[in-house]
Order: sequence, then structure tokens, then C-alpha cells
Amino acid sequence: MLKRKLLWIQSRMKLNIPLFQRVAIEIQSNCNRDCYFCCRQSDTSGKRRTPEGKKVLKSMPTEKVMQLLDELESLCFRGYITFHHLSEAFLDERLIQIANEAKKRGMRSYVHTNGDVLRNNEELCKKSAKVFEYIVVGLYDYISEEEKEDQKEFWKKRLHGTQIMFSIADKIYRRTYSPDNEKMKKFEKKTFPAGFCASPQIYLLIHYNGDVSCCCEDMYGELLKSNVFNKSIKEIWYSEEHKQIIKALRSGERKYDLCLKCSMSPNSYLPNPMDGTNHFDR
Repeated sequence: MLKRKLLWIQSRMKLNIPLFQRVAIEIQSNCNRDCYFCCRQSDTSGKRRTPEGKKVLKSMPTEKVMQLLDELESLCFRGYITFHHLSEAFLDERLIQIANEAKKRGMRSYVHTNGDVLRNNEELCKKSAKVFEYIVVGLYDYISEEEKEDQKEFWKKRLHGTQIMFSIADKIYRRTYSPDNEKMKKFEKKTFPAGFCASPQIYLLIHYNGDVSCCCEDMYGELLKSNVFNKSIKEIWYSEEHKQIIKALRSGERKYDLCLKCSMSPNSYLPNPMDGTNHFDR
């Protein structure tokens, strides 16, 4: 086993780019909320919403999720992994089982949630605190600082046993595909056309339909144009297309249409959220 691992590490080094440090496998497409700032609100492509505005309700088959976990294990991935993107992970009853399967393979599971499914389910809270290394809870409805602090204390007690962080309404920023509405006008949209970006070399995002993205801003898989139902993770990650994207963004050349519009600042993506330098509250 050790010899096989060493051989794989040596072969990986020859491919000129490092293995990802963080993975997201979105296991289902839906969210129970309609937050004013969410990119879902701007989608009419049929991926998150239909042209008529109806929510898309689709899931990645369990067999495929397990296959992806096995492939990640074969690549010696031992970093952070989550199971959502612009979706509410706890709407999928398979979440705890899948997170446990990732943990068995040496991966470090975490999750972001709006908390609605967890709030009145004490047993699910206990299971979540046990399997997830940390949980980020969105606090978007408070009307005073006192209420916000009360909510923080509620979740710290409710999810006792794991590390809790909070995504706060007044810290929302204007993302690439943020909706155009009155509430979003207060958030300035900045772009960084010559900004260094590390996301493509450390982040692998797989959408519920198999599309692969280089970062959380790439909600349509515009950069790689690849799908795990057609190619393996290894083939996609070490492809020439991906190498060129990494090379360009690592040198501050945001020449792709998506990257020119991107609101993520240089060096903004951190592989370890526990170092206290991210935009989450504790």
C-alpha cells in the first residue's frame, strides 16, 4: 500500500500541478430558501431554475457519488470535502451517510447550511456534529445585533461537538452572478482583471449533474467544460485545458470572460478556513 502511494505521488509530481486541496460534490440541486443575494435567483438556464423560474429538483445518483469518493481515495486525497453548491445539503437524506463514507476514506467533511432542516431535529444535529469537522450556519434573518448573538449561541449549543462558524448577512459580497435587485445595490461590485487567483489549482467543484468547475464563481462550468459522467477526475484535473487555466490565473492573467467579471479578490481563496482569516464569524 505504501509503495503504491509513493509511486502515485511521484507520478503526480511529474504532471506539474498539485492535487486539489478542497473538493465539493453537490449531491442535489435544490434549496428551500430564496435568498435575495444568491446566484440561484439569476439562473434561467435550467440548471438551478427553469426559464419560467421554477426550481430544478435533481440529484446525483448515489452510485456515482460513491464512485467519485472511491476515485478521490485512489488519488490519495485527504483534504476538505463538502456536498453542496448553491444548494441546501440537508435537504438530501443521504447527506450523513455520504459524509461518513468520505470520512472513512480519510477525508475531512464540512458543510454550509441555512439551518432550517437542523433546527428542530436534535438527532440530526448530533449526527452532524459527529461527522462534520466544522459547520457554517447562515444567519440572514436577524433584525438586531442582540438577535444575531442569540442565534449564534443557539447553534453553538445545538451543534455542540464540532466547530461552528457563521455566514452573516452584512458580510455578503456581490458575486459574479449575483441578482440585480434593490437589496444588492448596496454591495459594490469590484473586479480584479489582473489579480492572481489560486482557486483553480486547489479547488475541485463537481455539480449535481456532473459539470466540473474551477471555483465557486463558475456556476455553469464555463472554464473546463468537462463532466465526470464522461471523464475521470484525474483526466479532468490534469488535462491541458486545466493546466492552461492555472498557468494564466497564477500569473494574474484573468483573460477568460468569467474571470474578467469575477469579484473574488487576489489571494482571496484560502484552503484552510480554520485559520481565522476568512469572512466567517465565530
